[in-house]
Amino acid sequence: MRTVFGPADCQNLKQALGKEWLETNGLGGFACSTIIGANVRRQNGWLVAALRPPVDRYVLLSKFEDRVHSNGQDFHLSTNLYPGTVFPHGFNIQTEFRLRPWPTFRYVSHDFTLERSVCLIHGEHTVVVSYRNLGSGPVELKLQPLLAFREAGELTARNSDVNFSVDRSPGVLAVQPYRDLPRLFFYATPASMELKSDWYRRLTYPVEQERGDDCEEDLFTPFEMTFKLRKGETAQIVVTSESKPRGPAATLLAGERQRRKAFEREPDLIRQSLLIAADSFIAQRDPAGATVLAGYPSGTDWGRDALIALPGLTLTTGQFALAKKILQNFAARRERGLIPNVFPEGGEKPEYNSVDAALWFMVATWQFWKASGDDAGTQELLPALRDVVRSYRDGTRFDIFTDQDGLLSAGTPGTQLTWMDIKVAGYVPTPRHGKAVEINALWLNALRMLSELEEKLAGDIPAAGILRELADQVAGNFVKTFWNAEAGHLYDVVQGSFRDPTIRPNQIFAVSLPHSPLDKSQQQSVLDCVTKHLLTPSGLRTLPRSHEKYCPRYTGSRWHRDCASHQGSVWPWLIGPYCDAYVRVHGTGKAQRKVIAGLVQGLLAQLDEAGLGSISEIVDGDPPHRPVGCFAQAWSVGELLRVYDAYVR
Repeated sequence: MRTVFGPADCQNLKQALGKEWLETNGLGGFACSTIIGANVRRQNGWLVAALRPPVDRYVLLSKFEDRVHSNGQDFHLSTNLYPGTVFPHGFNIQTEFRLRPWPTFRYVSHDFTLERSVCLIHGEHTVVVSYRNLGSGPVELKLQPLLAFREAGELTARNSDVNFSVDRSPGVLAVQPYRDLPRLFFYATPASMELKSDWYRRLTYPVEQERGDDCEEDLFTPFEMTFKLRKGETAQIVVTSESKPRGPAATLLAGERQRRKAFEREPDLIRQSLLIAADSFIAQRDPAGATVLAGYPSGTDWGRDALIALPGLTLTTGQFALAKKILQNFAARRERGLIPNVFPEGGEKPEYNSVDAALWFMVATWQFWKASGDDAGTQELLPALRDVVRSYRDGTRFDIFTDQDGLLSAGTPGTQLTWMDIKVAGYVPTPRHGKAVEINALWLNALRMLSELEEKLAGDIPAAGILRELADQVAGNFVKTFWNAEAGHLYDVVQGSFRDPTIRPNQIFAVSLPHSPLDKSQQQSVLDCVTKHLLTPSGLRTLPRSHEKYCPRYTGSRWHRDCASHQGSVWPWLIGPYCDAYVRVHGTGKAQRKVIAGLVQGLLAQLDEAGLGSISEIVDGDPPHRPVGCFAQAWSVGELLRVYDAYVR
């Protein structure tokens, strides 16, 4: 993986705008922008704070407008996009961007050499911005903070409500543009400070523009700081919404450097990158709790995503105590056997419209037990597991119930409860109510896993026997219901007498999960079908290219993007179950591991694209398989790390 980008990368504007870096603080807050510091989406910013961790995120500091005054001339470091133009052109003198240990930008002219770095501090909403003079003579640095003070998914427009006043005391400046939002503190010792209340109008964000969304924003600045830096000197500015940061800039950076050194002890550079990426999704929920954020820059903690990602993010890394906290977090918030699907950004009550989140909770808990050997910790989760099975067997919300054949049915027309859950203005592009293939593969595994736990942990032999009997019924009727003998693959969903023969990746779970209802020849046939029609270098397509509804690109308006999500777009996280299925059919010999290593090369190459050091949410169905959607996605990273550790290392 590349962590250093030179002048050819930085000075190619189009390419540079497509490479974004990410810093996270473990509270749901983050910082992100491009390798040239030009913001391309509304969530870009140097301090995005989660006011109710890990949600309710606000872009406070968008960036610094920075310039160097040397030998009577001004040299801008910033690059901003405006309608039809770019100004200033800081990227033209940028010679390097380094991702590690934190984002660092180098600028070189005939008159100076200067480095800027942006480091988010773990455990608080604080960013340290540093400027180091690497040239041969003194420079004068001028900085203006560009402030947004709005929800991360919104945009700011010039208004008369902003309070531009600045509170000054030795070593600190403080602003509070709006009464109902936090104060922002700037700890610094500039040579001088000048009040400069102003608006920067119509900054343009091309990611929003491509989507057909509002794409222009006005940012405001209340003051300008001037620093005089001699050769080798560094100016450091601590920007924070905390009432008091844990220490001065040097202390904060030293602590953060020490924390990040833990990742550098991993000698495998690919795994090191994946471990750093995995850590970015772990966040605090409640003082002693933990959760998984689905993605950046816009995902909160979604139950399905978190529980699919959990084994790769925590179990493969040996973080069993963390895994237990995450499982307890979701178990404590279950409702009638359902695990939360979404925690809204605004901090409202969780939404429960998911049939598979609770089933993935069952699988993740069983995997936690197998990996950790923590009998006591798993026993604490048994009541939640029993509640899931009891609720699903007897019937719960969203028309989720066990039919007479033992199979799970869920939802009604117009409801979307599986992972293919897009609904746009009442339109459902992928209707999957009824008996969905992966849901019933998960249901079978949930029953067999709980049966094993009842017997080996609780010592309840009768309960284990009842669960095994139901599992046997499900396994037998699964094949009768879903096996498409003529086509040699599984139906995707069954709704009464209707059986959907569409080839989708959902059938792979009937092979990949620990307990398969299929015989060896059926497993081989499913794997062959998915390989032929859906496998790409970046994951599995959601629809074959030959299908009449296939969408080759995830682009355009929200309507078009949402419709494309599960109608051809590639999902990188599906490489995990695909590789598990491949191993079940072909084994794990040297030759097979070599094949799997080849399968993940396309995804590993993505570490150099889009969200640097991470894996995107979605990839275009057609070559060149452009990464799209969230530029960093938990289950994409988690499944790649799990596969890498299990089959490639």
